[in-house]
Amino acid sequence: MLLNHMIGLLKMKNSALVPRRQWKKWPDIAQRIFNNTYYTMLENKHVMNHPKAKLNDEQWTTVCWNSAWISAESCVTALDDIIKEGK
Repeated sequence: MLLNHMIGLLKMKNSALVPRRQWKKWPDIAQRIFNNTYYTMLENKHVMNHPKAKLNDEQWTTVCWNSAWISAESCVTALDDIIKEGK
């Protein structure tokens, strides 16, 4: 019972609604990178966005989501490269 609870705590919540199939493909670190990138960018539009850019909230959310996806995929690629180099 305690082990199941601990495993549940380790699982990253898919709060940004990444398609389930993709979410399950990503390792925990990629899921964490996605969430951290997405929510950090969302909360920091004033820092991340150029002052002359006129993005509405929906557009900014899309930019954040796409950036987070690319970050998570880059993590997977980097991990694959590390594994290949280790062989």
